[in-house]
Amino acid sequence: MSGECITGNLFRRMIAGATEVLKQNKATVDALNVFPVPDGDTGTNMSLTMLSATAEAQKSRSENLSAVAEQVALGSLMGARGNSGVILSQLFRGIAKGLSGHEKASAEVLAEAFEQGVETAYKAVMKPVEGTILTVAREASRAARTAEQMGKDVYAVWEAACREAEAALARTPEQLPVLKQAKVVDAGGKGLVYILKGALDVLRDQSPVKKTNVVLRPVAEEATITDDMGEIAYPYDTQLLVKATSVDVDSLREQLEPLGDSLLVVGSEEVARVHIHTERPDEVLRICLAHGFVSRVTVDNMREQYLEMKEGASTSHEQQPSRDDAEEKEVGVVAVVSGQGLIEVVKSLGADMIIDGGQTMNPSTEDVVTAVNSVKAKRVIFLPNNGNIFLAAKQAKRICDKRMYVVPTRTIPQGISALLALHLDANMETNLKRMAKAVKQVKTGEITFAVRKSQYNGFAISEGDVLGLIDGEIALTGSDASSVLNDLLDKMVDEDDEVITVFYGNGLDEESVWNATSDLSSRFPNCEIEIRNGGQPLYYYIVSVE
Repeated sequence: MSGECITGNLFRRMIAGATEVLKQNKATVDALNVFPVPDGDTGTNMSLTMLSATAEAQKSRSENLSAVAEQVALGSLMGARGNSGVILSQLFRGIAKGLSGHEKASAEVLAEAFEQGVETAYKAVMKPVEGTILTVAREASRAARTAEQMGKDVYAVWEAACREAEAALARTPEQLPVLKQAKVVDAGGKGLVYILKGALDVLRDQSPVKKTNVVLRPVAEEATITDDMGEIAYPYDTQLLVKATSVDVDSLREQLEPLGDSLLVVGSEEVARVHIHTERPDEVLRICLAHGFVSRVTVDNMREQYLEMKEGASTSHEQQPSRDDAEEKEVGVVAVVSGQGLIEVVKSLGADMIIDGGQTMNPSTEDVVTAVNSVKAKRVIFLPNNGNIFLAAKQAKRICDKRMYVVPTRTIPQGISALLALHLDANMETNLKRMAKAVKQVKTGEITFAVRKSQYNGFAISEGDVLGLIDGEIALTGSDASSVLNDLLDKMVDEDDEVITVFYGNGLDEESVWNATSDLSSRFPNCEIEIRNGGQPLYYYIVSVE
């Protein structure tokens, strides 16, 4: 290749190449977990984020680099999983900003795009920490700019970014003590190095890219249908995303309001989601295009849908009303939970929708948006129950149709405690305060096992050791789950505590659970003791102490 510029088609191929290389090495990235517990998922999360970016970029064959970069940014946004995936999506969001308006990218434009990517990613993290994927991205960007200023072409600029990313990755243990202690480099930074290398292989044109098999899950769109469709003045259910550097959401909503009903315009200055029932979808598109790029446009004729449904409906249809016929509640709840027993508990406490996930199975931004939008409620409270889902939830909040409130629960016990504090007859502000207070009052214990040899907080950990964690920190180690559970409770329970709940995991038999917990009532006479089958994977026990 000449090295003079990057076109839209070449960038699309570079993203596909990056996706393939990361996919092949995601297990290596997963293994770089600081904690030696079996929930390392950084590589998996970043790989799934890249798969979504590739899938979106492959939907068209545009040669316009700016358009392709927007597709990549949108795909990574909707497919972002875990904090690492969200940060990666923000890198692409910034890169798309830097490439905006450019049909091709010179070395100078490429360096500028790298800088925009880093700036956007840093803004997405409230308290950036050195020694992470952000550091690796920043140093790669600086190297790209230096190479560009030396008159290098786009290939040399990208190569310089790759080379410095590897060097910066090697320095991360010196910047972040927990990495040095665990004797690993930063997992997110490692994933980024694979991404840059995969793209460089394509740019070098020496490594043919295997076709990535991308499977997209269909998202059901729901239409509002009345008994007499002839009465509806606005038959076209129109939905789309508007993307720009500065979307005036209020102005856009004001301009669209005269065109129909059921109007929703929500989001941020960068991405706004539009939903409207209208007679003039063409006019809706015209107005939206004046505010930025549009994508994910769907226009459904509700009269046509109604007739199709009516023709295929059974005679008993009227006796079995659909979810759309149900009355919309004021407040709904969506929670992320894994384990059949835990799912049943959370449902019994009032959760309307469960996203099956958590450790190693972080839902994507799109998963969260779909779940929240599907709840028949005006406002929806979201319980992530995992710190690695916070950033995806933050992104989802910006683009979902509903008013969404995120209660920052990091564990299942915190999520359960928050649900117990929810009073549906109270206002939202009061409920959020009550739930936040409840989260702070619960202590979480977790019993799992070590997947590798490690050093952490003074513990010499061997592969296979049983680990006891209190609020996410390793507190003790042992050789069997029962003894670690009891030792952990001794550390967790104090004289002011009143309730101990033990959820045992998938694979534990009732006899071993009985042997481990039968004397808890006598050991903690002032506490109410409850033992439940949580069915959770990876963790022998999850303990809640309040």
